[in-house]
Amino acid sequence: MNPRSIDVVRSADLIVRRLLAVKAGEQVALVCDPHSEMIMVYALAGVIESLGAEYTILVMPTRSTARKNDLTPPIERALEAADCLIGLTGSCGAPTYSRAVKHLFDEKRLRAISMVMRSLDNYTEGGARADYDAMLADGARLAAIWRDAKHIHVTSPAGTDLTAPIAGEAVMVECGFATEPGQEAAFSDGEVSQMPRAGAAEGVVVVDGPIAHIGVPDAPITLHVTAGRVTSVEGDSPQATELRKIVQTIPDADNIAEIGIGLNPACGRNGDFEEEKKARGLVHVAIGDNVFYGGQVESPVHMDMVIYQPTVLMDDRTVVDAGSVRLE
Repeated sequence: MNPRSIDVVRSADLIVRRLLAVKAGEQVALVCDPHSEMIMVYALAGVIESLGAEYTILVMPTRSTARKNDLTPPIERALEAADCLIGLTGSCGAPTYSRAVKHLFDEKRLRAISMVMRSLDNYTEGGARADYDAMLADGARLAAIWRDAKHIHVTSPAGTDLTAPIAGEAVMVECGFATEPGQEAAFSDGEVSQMPRAGAAEGVVVVDGPIAHIGVPDAPITLHVTAGRVTSVEGDSPQATELRKIVQTIPDADNIAEIGIGLNPACGRNGDFEEEKKARGLVHVAIGDNVFYGGQVESPVHMDMVIYQPTVLMDDRTVVDAGSVRLE
């Protein structure tokens, strides 16, 4: 067994035994596509089987940008018989953001680990090696502050200045553990996030970190936001052009869907949005679909955009100060 295989098995064991807490007799659905890291799929399957549970590997087609959140109807039906879902699609986030999956969460019929759009390095290095118990405790502390706040204000040296009311919206703690029906986490993981009140975010988002489906911009991209919608995308880089096209042509891609704060101190700063959005002290703002967060805006895309050196105020309390998390 080579060193990479050892890392894969170690992560699979952590995910199945502790983070998802799979039990004998349970049915676990592994949802993949042609871009999935199959060595990880098979490692997860092996651990599942060793516990006396059963796995089913479900393979869906590659999704284009216009259908990133769509599962196939047969997979949607199959998930109705599953206790656990592990999403490993490489081309899309459908196992995480599908409305059918959200329905099963709401009915407390399914729990899940999202491993979508991640490389093998995401599964074995960096944030995968964090202390998940310590991170869960941090997540609970940040979520308690967030739930008591009425407004959020995000700024950054690059020019981000975004405000939104947040009172009453669900706060999501994703710190690796999904041990009860209705819970969802990711791997690697480490964030707390929330949908700002729909139609109410105002200001400017300057994206200087990686963007889902697009990558690291050659230069910061400026998004102007009015009444919760992106009204313009400024920038001359290829990444700005691609983002502008998505916002202008894909239904509801202009919606401000999420604000998230990373808590994982082991995450690398490597230009990978899945790794960097979980990094401790970084913020990501997402556009598009907000159904997973309790909203009603259904879009073919949910795109995280990372912001460097952010400062975040919740009411008058600073919870992130120039990229440093403050929970005291």
